[in-house]
Amino acid sequence: MASAHLEDSFTPFRTKFHPPKPPRPGLVKNEGEVVQLTEENGLELWVTGIVVHPSMQTVVPKMDNAMKSDTRLWAIREADVVHAHEFCDFGKSLETGVIKHTNLTGGAPAYCAGELLFVDESTIVVNGCSGRYGPTSEEEMVQAAKSFRNSGYNVWSQGFDEEADRPVPFFTLDPQWVD
Repeated sequence: MASAHLEDSFTPFRTKFHPPKPPRPGLVKNEGEVVQLTEENGLELWVTGIVVHPSMQTVVPKMDNAMKSDTRLWAIREADVVHAHEFCDFGKSLETGVIKHTNLTGGAPAYCAGELLFVDESTIVVNGCSGRYGPTSEEEMVQAAKSFRNSGYNVWSQGFDEEADRPVPFFTLDPQWVD
C-alpha cells in the first residue's frame, strides 16, 4: 500500500515533465561519476511518510552550515525515487570524494534531482541543486517539492531563482513552506 501511495505522489510529476532527461552534457568528468550506487553502499528508496499535513507551517526550520554533512542527493527516476548521503563512504572512494546525482542513476536519464535535508523524521527541506538533472523552471521545482509533500512529508523548498534561472541552494535564503 505504501508503494502505491508513493507512486501516486510522483506520477503526476513524471507525466507533466516527461520524458526523463539525460545528464546535462559535459558535466560528467570521470567514470566514477556514473558508477551506480547500490543499496549495499548507500542508495535508499524514498518511502512514504506518515504525517498529516498541517494547513500552515509558521516556524521556518533553522538551517546552518553544520547541517551540510547531512545533505542527501535525491533523484526522481522512471520507476522510483532514490536518495543517498552526498558524503557517504562510497563517495569517499571516488575521485571526486562525494557522490554525484549520476551515481543515483548510473548515468541514466532522470526526471529531476536535487538535495534534501531532514529537519526531523517527518519534515524535509528540498532544493533542485543538481547540475545534471536539476529543474529548469520555477514550476518544475514547485511540482517536485509538492510530490515530496504528497508522499507524506512536511516540506520546505528553497525554490527557484527565476532571475538567475537556477534553483536556490541551501543556506542562502529561508526556505518556503510547501502547501
